Amino acid sequence: MNPDSRLLRFARAMRLKPSPMEQFAWQLLRGHRLAGFRFRRQQPIPPYIADFYCSAAKLVIELDGDTHVGQEQEDQHRQAILESYGLKVLRFWNTSVCEDPEMFTETVYRECVNRVSNDTRPTQQITEWGQFEVVKRSTEKL
Repeated sequence: MNPDSRLLRFARAMRLKPSPMEQFAWQLLRGHRLAGFRFRRQQPIPPYIADFYCSAAKLVIELDGDTHVGQEQEDQHRQAILESYGLKVLRFWNTSVCEDPEMFTETVYRECVNRVSNDTRPTQQITEWGQFEVVKRSTEKL
């Protein structure tokens, strides 16, 4: 999924001027704070830009505010396209993230662990302490 240059420029501009709720959520997700899962903000996934994206878990997090009221069909269409790429989309209302940040981080963490645990690719695993770690592929042939 290679985004065109216009989408990249727009995503970069959005990173420079995040909404207050995106800033708040970013403080909860950044720096591998959720058991080592790495999130990117304003990640281009053509033809859209995801608010937050974790490539290890193939997880998109969308924050919905007042601008999403009345746009339920558009949001469902967007979600269907993202899910057709094999991604999971979690949507949160801004107010729920602000009022209960622990619920937000717990939900995101559990979904990341669930998605990585169910992933059959041998390059990642969850340790017994619930930490995400990358496992190097063996070069030995069976």
